[in-house]
Parts: sequence; C-alpha cells; structure tokens
Amino acid sequence: MDMKNLVSLYNLDSYEDSNVKLAVESSFCKFNLDKIIKPDMKVLLKVCLPYSVLPDSAETSHPAIVQGVVEVLSDMGAKCIIADSPYKNYTQSYLDSVYFKTGMLEVANSSDCELNHNLKTFSIDTPNGVQTKSLTLLDALNDVDVIINLGKIKLDENLGYLGSSANLFGLLPGEMKTLVLNRMNTIEDFNNYIIDIVDALKDKLIFNIIDGVVAIEAGNSQRMLSCLAMSEDAFSLDSAIIKILGLNYENTIIKLASERGFIDIENPFETIGEDLDKFRLDDFALYDYDLNTQIHKNKRAQKSYFYSHQERPTIKPNKCKGCAVCSKICPTNAIMMKYDKNGELYAEIDYKKCIFCKKCYLECPYEVVKMKTPLAYKKLHKDINRFNKENTESK
Repeated sequence: MDMKNLVSLYNLDSYEDSNVKLAVESSFCKFNLDKIIKPDMKVLLKVCLPYSVLPDSAETSHPAIVQGVVEVLSDMGAKCIIADSPYKNYTQSYLDSVYFKTGMLEVANSSDCELNHNLKTFSIDTPNGVQTKSLTLLDALNDVDVIINLGKIKLDENLGYLGSSANLFGLLPGEMKTLVLNRMNTIEDFNNYIIDIVDALKDKLIFNIIDGVVAIEAGNSQRMLSCLAMSEDAFSLDSAIIKILGLNYENTIIKLASERGFIDIENPFETIGEDLDKFRLDDFALYDYDLNTQIHKNKRAQKSYFYSHQERPTIKPNKCKGCAVCSKICPTNAIMMKYDKNGELYAEIDYKKCIFCKKCYLECPYEVVKMKTPLAYKKLHKDINRFNKENTESK
C-alpha cells in the first residue's frame, strides 16, 4: 500500500462530536506521524482564516477541529503554532481580531499552543515554478520544523474548488494575495500557482487535514458533508474530496498536478476508514467551470488594478535592439519579436503570459528592459518591509 496516496475518511456528524480527537489520533498513528513528530518539535498548523468571521460561517477552520489536532500533537510533546494570513491588512491589530472572532484565541488559551504574531516575510525562489519563479511567504515558516495543513472544503465562484492544496495560498501575506490573484487570468493560472507553493514547501509539509463537516457549495451555501479527511499528500486528499463532490478531474487542479508529475490521475488515492460513497451528495451544488474559466469578470477593473499596482518589465520599441535575448530566456514565452514600420525587430511583452520573474530585465545585454513600479506596489512592499523591521526590533 502506497502511504503517499492514502486518504483516511472519518464520519463526524457535528463539531461537538467527541470523536474529533480520536479520529486525528487514529490517523496520525496509521500514517506513522508518531514516529515523525518528536518531543519539542515545532509544528506550524496552517489553518484557514481568510476573514474575521464567526466559526459557524464555515468559511474558516473550526476551532473544534484545530483543538483536536493541537491536543494530539501536545500529547506527542510537540509545540504548535497556529498561523494564517487574512486577506485584509496583515497587521497585528487585525490579526488579533481574526484570532478572537474565529475562536483561535480560545483554542490557544485552553491548550499548550501559540498564535503566530510574527509579521515578517521572506522570499524564496521556485525554479521549477510554472506560474511564478519566486514566492513571498510568512516568516513563521522559518520558526518551525514541519507544517500540518488544515484546510476547508469550499467552492468559490471565481476560483472553483478550494480544498487542501489551495489552503496554502494563505501563506502569502495579506494584500499580497490580491496582487497575485490580479496577475492571473484563468483558474488554470491559479491552480498552477498553488502547485508551485506545494512544491516549494514539500520538505516541510508532512500532513494534510481537510474539514468537510460543513462545506461551502455553489451560491456560498452551507452543506453538511460530515466528513473529516486526512492524507500525507495534499493532491491525493483533494482527489478524494473532488470525487465526493462529483467534480471532474479534468476541470480541477488534479489534471495539472498529474501533468506536472505530482500525482497519477489514473490512481490518485486509496481510502481507509469510512467508505467514500457514504459522503457523496448527488445534489451538492456545483459551479459550471473548467480550467479555462476566466477568474476576473470585470476585465476593465482587472486591467486598471494591474497598471496601478503591478511591478512589471517594460520595453520601449524604439530603444530595443532586437537581439531577442529576452525572448529566448523567457520561461513562459511571454515575449514576442515583432517588426516595426521600418522593418526593425523589437520585443513586446504579453502580460497575460508574464510571470514577472524579471529574467528579461536581468539578462538584457543593452539594459533597455526597465521595471515599472507603480506607487501602490511600492506602498505594499513598504508596508511589508515595515512589518519585517518592526518585528525584528521587537525581538
């Protein structure tokens, strides 16, 4: 039996179910986490806290699930840190309000775990990335030994299926997520970005748990699935949930993960515990979308946001020497060589394909590729640098 694609399924009829801890404990044992987690090991619990809302909204990790995981890890001698970055301002005051309203503060107060207050960020290169060649992530990742990912089951009107792997998008700081999303045009772009994140974290991400006790279906309505699912592999876990919801792999992140060699789409998972069919809902409301579905409904607003917020390479045709170096090194073929009215070659950038890796800027032998940095982009990075500096000084 391949442990990597193994998915354990448990039936939980409510968040008051006393079996939450038992289910987590049983899975940890089956996946040999009791041999991986050592006493005093620091574990980052990547919960889902995109907004400051009450737990019964089903938009965030439920404190009962987090509490059960914390208790099991504490019994193993691990030190837990609960962490996520909400979509709004990544500030101490707003983060505190999120922790309070979502019930995470209560979890921390009733158990031996911490809430992340490290507002610093760090950047890493993703040389194998398809949608990005670098990531800006929460510095809390550098404070821990391993990551356990606690996602939610959601269907989003714009982004489609959001599950285990997509939960890691929350490791981008605050408004950086909005900036990154605005670069993307389709659901395929978003899912490739998520795969880039999973790949970048593969050495630390040891386990994935998804809360489907209450799920979000199309129309932002709540549905009881009564399912708690766990796996070593985020894509295997998503495969099982996608099967439960009745989605087609060809329209989801699983197709892309398969094409990139992260999962075998013909045999993406094997279940233990409850039978998968027990959780199927034939009338679970789904959105009509595929990987080519446009993320942004208002293209004019997207374009306006792009030009006011996004740092980007620019090439003036009358300055370009036509050497084609930038076109040859571009990893996404976003730079095309064209002829002007005088028959001279020049380079033109297609921003729909550009992943802003700066290779053209760094490699141009004539230094005619320039970086355009709008004020809003400067402000965002100024805020991030300020958070980093303040957090460093406070230590």
